[in-house]
Amino acid sequence: MGQKGGRDAFVSQGFDTWNKKAAFRTHVGGVDSFHNKAREKCELLTSEKQEINVVLRRQTEAEDHKYKARLRVSIIVVKLLLKTENAPKNNQLISPKIQKELVQCFAQEVLFIIREEIGQDVFALLVDESSDVSKKEQMDIVLRYVDSLGFVKERFIGLVHVKDTSSLTLKNPINEVLTSNKLSFSQIRGQGYDGASNMRGEFNGLKALILQENDIAFYVHCFAHQLQLVVVAVAKKHDGVSDFFEQISLVVYVVCASCKRKDLLREQARERVQKGLCSGELETGRGLNQETTLVRAGETRWGSHFNTLRSLMKLFADVLVVLDFVKEEGGSLANRQQASGILAYFKSYEFMFYLHMMYDILHLTGTLSKQLQRKDLDILEATSTVRGTMEALQSFRNIGFASILPKYPLFVKHTKLIL
Repeated sequence: MGQKGGRDAFVSQGFDTWNKKAAFRTHVGGVDSFHNKAREKCELLTSEKQEINVVLRRQTEAEDHKYKARLRVSIIVVKLLLKTENAPKNNQLISPKIQKELVQCFAQEVLFIIREEIGQDVFALLVDESSDVSKKEQMDIVLRYVDSLGFVKERFIGLVHVKDTSSLTLKNPINEVLTSNKLSFSQIRGQGYDGASNMRGEFNGLKALILQENDIAFYVHCFAHQLQLVVVAVAKKHDGVSDFFEQISLVVYVVCASCKRKDLLREQARERVQKGLCSGELETGRGLNQETTLVRAGETRWGSHFNTLRSLMKLFADVLVVLDFVKEEGGSLANRQQASGILAYFKSYEFMFYLHMMYDILHLTGTLSKQLQRKDLDILEATSTVRGTMEALQSFRNIGFASILPKYPLFVKHTKLIL
């Protein structure tokens, strides 16, 4: 090792001259010897300040401080630029009026870009109406068009408050929104609404009023909405399915009627997940075993019924515990009778059959509905998707109670929970 020290005797050749202390000093060498460098690295490695997690945390904190410093300087510069001699104290931009003006400026810029893309070209008009949380009727207006590069775009251009939902009341605000954006009814080549009579009525509907001004503004009923209507119509005509969904609505109402019952449901679900993880029945991973509750279904969107059934199947064991609690300790006789009736219905094969069958049917129709709403879907692919869904639905005609066990493996598990 030369003058830097570090003899091989201590690592390979062996050392037996213990009485010669000079050999140790030769091995240690000077400040820049291999021995001293190794000792320094060993001390750094065992130092708490040099641990990898400490170094990474220090780097993260340093980046955080730099980011905050840049942000602080940016805010100071903006405040400085906003100051004027006439209004030195009105530069905080926290006034609701100023904030609304800023939002309006952004909206005008977006609408300007949409107008530039459409120009004098044609477009389709998409309109829907619903009430907000304050029970005010509102109408949203969307334009569908093809840009200069050939891409189909859908752009929201306005949300208008309307006094009622008559066709004439809806038509006038649409005309005002189009006019304010330098567009007109003559550019419309398509109309897309739901199946409400005030929208698609042959004589007095919004579709008819626009056709009076532009006879080539063809109306197309939303395919996804038509599918929803078909599912609703078929379900309501079948007594067993209709009773099934009434019972499901009652289950959600009884289980989620109070905070105490919701807490009990969450606690049971948490304990079940913990036991499943400890026994290995459940897997861990990102997005798995998330806390959930029973989902309340909507009246007009039957896709939400699928979410209700999915949550019920996932929390079935926990729902049984809550219903037993309500049955024994319900606050009123009516609540106890409701819980008892639901538990009795749960023990029927009809309930299990409809639960799994409607889960599969709504899963198929829900998937089809999402596919029909894809922006890049062409007519051939849409036709093929519809045909495939119809063939899958046809297979349910041959399902009976004798064949439910092999088709629905969860049927056995749920049956064991209630019997």
